[in-house]
Amino acid sequence: MEIDFLVSVGQSADRSGRLARRRSLSIAQRDVLGEFGAEYFDGATGYGGYYYDGRHAKAVGEMIRRYGLTPESTVLDIGCAKGFMLYEFVRRGVTQVSGCEISRYAVAQAHEGVRQELSVMGADDLSYGDDAFDFVYSIDVVHNLEPDACDRAIAEMVRVSRGTCFLQVASYETAEQEQALCDWGVTVKTFRDKNEWRCAFDRLEFRGDYFFKTF
Repeated sequence: MEIDFLVSVGQSADRSGRLARRRSLSIAQRDVLGEFGAEYFDGATGYGGYYYDGRHAKAVGEMIRRYGLTPESTVLDIGCAKGFMLYEFVRRGVTQVSGCEISRYAVAQAHEGVRQELSVMGADDLSYGDDAFDFVYSIDVVHNLEPDACDRAIAEMVRVSRGTCFLQVASYETAEQEQALCDWGVTVKTFRDKNEWRCAFDRLEFRGDYFFKTF
């Protein structure tokens, strides 16, 4: 089922300045952002400062209700960045959380409330066992991999979950949305329209909830 948990995480009214900077990035600057280090999270050409502000609280509350999560539930965030969403689970009593993230910088800078639960790990080669987690989610991550690795990451998500998953990926339906994705998604490597994503989900036996993020 398509569901937008992050609808409450609004965008600023005027992003024209940030979009202009994205469009003007050199190949070298794009490559630096693709390393997902300090510049990506906290530099002027990336997020410009990726800090905890509680913006994911409502989305996490909705996830807990929808999936019936309890203090005994185990949760994995694939591509957890600095662990801010995981911290919201902990705040609500779902404390058996784990996160994996390719960025050593993000893990080192993670929220102190969950830092010890995070591991540096690629989404397409998870070290967890089969059926290890009650709930697995990944938001705006797997499309940053090349198509083959992206598919492996989705298959890994299915493997380590007990059937309950949520996946958000960037996508498009119109030519305008495709161009906007190219402009904004400077780290995106797998470009698929919504039907192509649905076909990939079927092929990879992904049966979880999902959302297609458009720009």
